[in-house]
Amino acid sequence: MLKDAGFDEVIAEDRTEQFIQALQKDMDVVEKEKDKFISDFSEEDYNNIVGGWKSKLVRSSMGEQRWGLFIAKNRLLYTCSIHLLW
Repeated sequence: MLKDAGFDEVIAEDRTEQFIQALQKDMDVVEKEKDKFISDFSEEDYNNIVGGWKSKLVRSSMGEQRWGLFIAKNRLLYTCSIHLLW
């Protein structure tokens, strides 16, 4: 896709494991501070965020959701670094 857009020297890296680790770390912090989070926001917000993160962890662990780093160069333009979920 990036080559079709005029980029060359395309590097694609699967960063799903990094995504899973970051998500788990953030979830652990929020779950540990659940009462404070709810007092600052709401229980509905807490449930939506933690539930969404858990769903992403399941999808990522099953290979249904991936996280990638793409670095591409275009000799006429510039170097571009893009993080995408796919």
